[in-house]
Amino acid sequence: MDHHCVWVVNCVGALNYKYFLLFLFYSFLVTTLVTSSLLPLFIAFFTVDEKNGTPEILVATFVTFVLNLSFALSILGFLIMHISLVFGNTTTIEAFQKKTNSKWHYDLGRRKNFEQVFGTDKRYWLIPAYSEEDLECMPVLQGFEYPTRPDWDELQQL
Repeated sequence: MDHHCVWVVNCVGALNYKYFLLFLFYSFLVTTLVTSSLLPLFIAFFTVDEKNGTPEILVATFVTFVLNLSFALSILGFLIMHISLVFGNTTTIEAFQKKTNSKWHYDLGRRKNFEQVFGTDKRYWLIPAYSEEDLECMPVLQGFEYPTRPDWDELQQL
């Protein structure tokens, strides 16, 4: 388990981490799209012009813009944090353990770490599914064994 997410009302772990990251990514895209589409109306809020709409509409637009912008920025923060965790092949909980130990035995390199979560088939990276080959071959999805660095024993002796 990585953590319990109140937004998706589920625990996030190895089996659904890709779906959680895609949720963050697409939520960020949607909030950014809405925020950018509200930008002209947000700017109109500060101009005193009768054709821009009633004060109620302008205030609602202002509040909606500010809320969407704050959601987009907070989701971006979560997304950046979790992408850095993916590239280090750690969970949120393991990131605290990794701070005390500079060598991490599950760090296989950025590319392999990314493939541990998203699979090897690039066509499936942006959709919430895995290829049949990935379902059969990815040890993380089996939940019993997790690949470690081949040089881990040598690093332990240093």
